[in-house]
Amino acid sequence: MDYRLYVTQVLDYNPSSISGDDMAFMVRLINSGSSPKISSYFRFRSQSAASKYEQSTARRLQEIMLIQSIEGKFLSGSTNYRLTEKGIFYALSKLEEYPPALLIRYSECTVLQTLLYQFFGVQTIKRCTASLYAEITRYLKACSTRTISSLELIKNSRSEDYLNEHIRELELDLMWLAKILVLKFAMMYSEANILRSTSGMTKDNAKVALYELENDMKSLLSKDSRFKAFLNLTYGELVEGYEEIRKRSENG
Repeated sequence: MDYRLYVTQVLDYNPSSISGDDMAFMVRLINSGSSPKISSYFRFRSQSAASKYEQSTARRLQEIMLIQSIEGKFLSGSTNYRLTEKGIFYALSKLEEYPPALLIRYSECTVLQTLLYQFFGVQTIKRCTASLYAEITRYLKACSTRTISSLELIKNSRSEDYLNEHIRELELDLMWLAKILVLKFAMMYSEANILRSTSGMTKDNAKVALYELENDMKSLLSKDSRFKAFLNLTYGELVEGYEEIRKRSENG
């Protein structure tokens, strides 16, 4: 994965450059569209069909490169928009909860490929349970926070060597967050922990429904080749570290 490209896409992040209304507009843009195959858009059919305020918001967001216009239907009289890579990162860093459409409709973009889809298949994210989605949201928030904290050092790198070093440090930190996430999922979806998650419920029907839902999620993870490959890599490193510490303690 090219983390230099990822950094390039988010390098000029400026959290004060957009307002709450701007972000609300971006959420509407994320949620519009008729299917995951169609890029997210907000349509202005004519001056009478959308307010001047909405049009000025779209122009402002284009000027700061958070959204971009895309080709619409011929002679439709509309303008279609989608988030840019920078806009996706803004959404990840500013929103407390992510619309599912954000992670699905922009799955091919560099930001999400770097942070999420090198470790998970699209279908896993598309069909994930509420508990798994909440963990992914926390993970992506942590990734955006860690990225933002590195940007100043990267911008002020005195040489190419320093630049590469700072990008490498960011890559390692982001990989740590991803490794923690997949290990957490492996533990969350053990049989014992699935049963434990339903123990506080008083209604048997609700218990069964939640158990079946989480068990189906475990099956989906077990078929996700990206998740399995990264989990195997992470588990191998965990076992290696454990064995080295165990041997050291025995010899100490």
